[in-house]
Amino acid sequence: MDFLPPVIVSFLTANFDLAPEMQSFWMAFQGAMAVRNGPNKKNELGWFHAFLLSALSSYGGAMFAFLWMGKPTSMLTNDLNAAACIIAFVLANYTPFDIGYKLGNSLPIVLVTTCFAQLFRSQGVIKFSSGAFEALKDSPSAYYPIPVVGPILNATLLGNMTGFFFKGFNDYVKNGMPWPFQNGLFCASFYHFYVHDDKGFIGKFLREKTLLPMLQGEMDTTTFGVVVVGIFMQIVGLLQLPLLLGPTFSPFTKAYSLVASTATKKKPSSAPRKLVKETPVETPPGGNTNGTATKKKRKRNKKKTKQS
Repeated sequence: MDFLPPVIVSFLTANFDLAPEMQSFWMAFQGAMAVRNGPNKKNELGWFHAFLLSALSSYGGAMFAFLWMGKPTSMLTNDLNAAACIIAFVLANYTPFDIGYKLGNSLPIVLVTTCFAQLFRSQGVIKFSSGAFEALKDSPSAYYPIPVVGPILNATLLGNMTGFFFKGFNDYVKNGMPWPFQNGLFCASFYHFYVHDDKGFIGKFLREKTLLPMLQGEMDTTTFGVVVVGIFMQIVGLLQLPLLLGPTFSPFTKAYSLVASTATKKKPSSAPRKLVKETPVETPPGGNTNGTATKKKRKRNKKKTKQS
């Protein structure tokens, strides 16, 4: 992607000053605003209840997803996340004249919040996929030269821990595959096979038989994978804003609906039409049947004429 300005590439790869701080703060602020606009819209929740909801909305994955690989949660190992949760919560709930909350709902701040929160999420997909691959790469299955399920599933679960925790398993998945699952499976699969799979046929196909190498240009493979995942998640994150297509938008659902509607369109049938058996109309008693009575009357009239 040599056509992208360096500043865009630096942003998508989180290669700029204060990148960890900016991602942590805006991710925490998005969670705090989500709670303030939702469960705590009337500001009736207790402060501790509202704070924990805000922290969980922001860092549900960071709290629980590490446990799948037997590692301590980043909420314990990284003081930055906890500090960001406190600052963001105060700004969204306890500023004079509610100025923090009002500014947080303004369009410029919503756009900034969305972009940095999506950057945080895309970096999470990359890190969790890469971390699982490094841990499992020496013990692949007998059916493929690199581990497949672990690096993809580990990154996918990262974005779904909050939904499982808030709604429970059944309520979270009862209406189909939630968007975080769709996003995680797509982005983690692409990144894992394009960047990590240097032995299997899937990675070779993506790097040699598609248009991706042409888009990649002089960019190294890892950076290109990070940029593609980042661009995808930035675009979809912005499209899911309420003022655009809304939070239920999914490009995969739209594509599936289009294909399904095309496949199920009724085609004109080439089979011969069935003949409908006609039911004879009954003639009421004393009624005329096929003109028989009229013919008999004419014969009688002819006989009378001859006799006369």
